[in-house]
Amino acid sequence: MRLFSTLSCIVVSAIVLTACQTPNQVNSVPLAKVQKDLPNDWISLKPDDWRMPYLDSPTRQSLLAMRKTLTAERATPAYESAGGYSEATYERIRQMNEMCNESYCANAVVIGEDLSPEFAGTALSVNEAYMNSTVVGDVNLRQAQDDWARFWLMNKPSSLSPYPIVNTGGRP
Repeated sequence: MRLFSTLSCIVVSAIVLTACQTPNQVNSVPLAKVQKDLPNDWISLKPDDWRMPYLDSPTRQSLLAMRKTLTAERATPAYESAGGYSEATYERIRQMNEMCNESYCANAVVIGEDLSPEFAGTALSVNEAYMNSTVVGDVNLRQAQDDWARFWLMNKPSSLSPYPIVNTGGRP
């Protein structure tokens, strides 16, 4: 009976160890797929760029108005003499880029492409699922040594001897 239970433990351990899976960590950064599509500069995008329709209407109108303002500013003698835009204009460009990024990332179609980018299943995030499988795999590997000792009947002295046996295994 004892040998049967030992063998069954080994078979179950072997199945568990070979069936463990580590989840793929493809979405470890939030909104990574959305952020990779963001342009470096919305001002320099062409009006027919594929990302433009994803901006909300007021942001798109503000962007187009700013482009006209920048075009008019480039035609002034002040632009020529200064060799570029003023610091205030660069600040407005930076603010416009931030506003366009926020508008793009908040678009329902963009969000709807991946509603739960952080989750691997229904309950765990990708990182939580990875850590869970790592801990389970570690425990299983540590238990394999105990299972191997039980298989070879080395986990405790034999009880078949008619003489008293001293426990030499270091275990109570």
